[in-house]
Amino acid sequence: MASSSAAVDYTEIKKGVHLIWNNKFDEADQFFAEHRLTNPRYALHYAESRFMRSFITADVDDTKTAMERLSESRSLAEKHMSALEKGMVPAQGQEQPQKFSDTSILAANLMDARICYGDALYMTAILQMTRDAKIKGAFNLRKSWKIFEKALKQSKEMKTVDPELMTCLKFGAGLFLFALSIIPPKYLRLVEMAGFKADKEAGLHYVKECHNANGIREPFATMVLLFNNLLLPRGVADVAAYVAEADMLIKKSLEKYPTGSLYHVMGSQCARKQNDIEGGIKLMEVALENSSHFKQPPLIYRYELANCWCMKMEWSKAADLYLPLTGATTFQVRALCGLQLAGTYMMMGDTKKAMDVYGKIPSYVNSKSNIDPMVVRQAKRYQSNGGHFAAFELLFIRRDMAKMVSLMDQAIKALDGCAMKTKAMEMREITPEMRKNSNSKLGKLGTSFKNLSPFAKKNKEVDNYFDDRASYLLLRGAMLKAINRMEESSECFREVCDDLADFVQEKFYVPYCLYEWAENMYSTGRNKEALATFKRCAKISGYDWEDPLRIRLRVTMDQLKKGDPNNTETKTPISLDQLISQGGERDDEVEPGSDDEEQLGKMEANLKEEEDE
Repeated sequence: MASSSAAVDYTEIKKGVHLIWNNKFDEADQFFAEHRLTNPRYALHYAESRFMRSFITADVDDTKTAMERLSESRSLAEKHMSALEKGMVPAQGQEQPQKFSDTSILAANLMDARICYGDALYMTAILQMTRDAKIKGAFNLRKSWKIFEKALKQSKEMKTVDPELMTCLKFGAGLFLFALSIIPPKYLRLVEMAGFKADKEAGLHYVKECHNANGIREPFATMVLLFNNLLLPRGVADVAAYVAEADMLIKKSLEKYPTGSLYHVMGSQCARKQNDIEGGIKLMEVALENSSHFKQPPLIYRYELANCWCMKMEWSKAADLYLPLTGATTFQVRALCGLQLAGTYMMMGDTKKAMDVYGKIPSYVNSKSNIDPMVVRQAKRYQSNGGHFAAFELLFIRRDMAKMVSLMDQAIKALDGCAMKTKAMEMREITPEMRKNSNSKLGKLGTSFKNLSPFAKKNKEVDNYFDDRASYLLLRGAMLKAINRMEESSECFREVCDDLADFVQEKFYVPYCLYEWAENMYSTGRNKEALATFKRCAKISGYDWEDPLRIRLRVTMDQLKKGDPNNTETKTPISLDQLISQGGERDDEVEPGSDDEEQLGKMEANLKEEEDE
């Protein structure tokens, strides 16, 4: 029943949730729309339907609609919370408020409204964090915790709590803890509360409880586990156990949700992790087929399929998929797609087409994207230097190159072919005079890459040799590393870090080589050298593609601190009572109805002050 004075019927809600995760978004919308204006639980899942679809289409309009629905969901939940906290039945329309007669149902409805409010906040935060509004995302993530904290405290006061309701609450708390462990460090400071630290293991423990409970949040919990196992960096840990668990989760999920395309996409990721690119392609094609009825086409699926063909080095098939995506004006990664399209044209030998696409990339930019300005810089660089290594650089940045083991001999030959079009295969002598003129300490101590090296500025006659050489060595080293030719791989990385670092104009080659080199050291038992090299990498900042490497560094450094990166046993989780006590109270506590803009302004100012320092 959907009446404001009746308990929520979670069995009925579960039917609608099943539609969402089976790709039946229009049916789910119809299911939840009937009561979305009067019942917070229906309003939440009505918003969740578009929230999930926005990740499939990567369409700006779908994301906008999801944000609007989530805002409406929060408003309704807040209205219900306000009435229920006063012991009143939430008024519908113009009817007069009435006292709630059944206190147990009142308490359950209040707790459910709070959880719905918290859920809507973290979904809003996820959209903001993944759509380049990270400060607002961190702000709303923090707000969500304060709501879950209230619900946790309330649960301790209730005689009985519906198991479904408690599972939903644990999922919200677990997702919060998990999210704290993966957001960029500088935004983490905006979320953490006094004494409250990120606890990934505890978060995953509660998420797994929700997965095993087989309730409303079971499919969402499964997707979080798959995200953790397949998409997050594993640092220096062995990925085999994570991939095996993901494989099992996907098979079980597809039994329940046979047309759930998100599970097919995760299956494709899982296949690629196991070097089965063909299997990954087949699963992406199934995901596309199961989404063919969407009004908005699943652009992100076509994009991922194109990436699979790049991994196969079947450049023309990739280009055929990338090209129409660059014409989709609402596609959120349109500019990056253009960069990849131009790279495929270079590999096909069509330089004219590639340069034409590079020139168009500024017109593909999403004004709200923080990534697109970087994409434009890279496009201009490839225009200037010929873009010979562009396709392989993007495969490397996306971490796809490491999954091309079965094709690595072919990839190395293709890379050598690119290098032969430049002077990258030469080994030029670097004289003391050249080093003196460089006047740079980038290679040895690490610093912020704010400008081109002094050597590059003073020597305009120098060609692209050093950048071409660094790119070639980074890519060759990564390829050799993937097939366990560690000594040869390490020598590639060493040359970039120790010989070329003072001379490269492009900024990301050195930190990425340092990280890969450090991983090689660790894998061969040279742990102290590895730690020193990871730290050397961490000192460098201000380069393109920095965020992906920062996340890998954070994971790896955490593993090294704990001692055994391959220990997958979950420690005894933090209890719900401890969660409540850790949250504490702060003067700047965020509450519903507070002046969000004022508090958000303070958070932005504090972050800017820290960055300036």
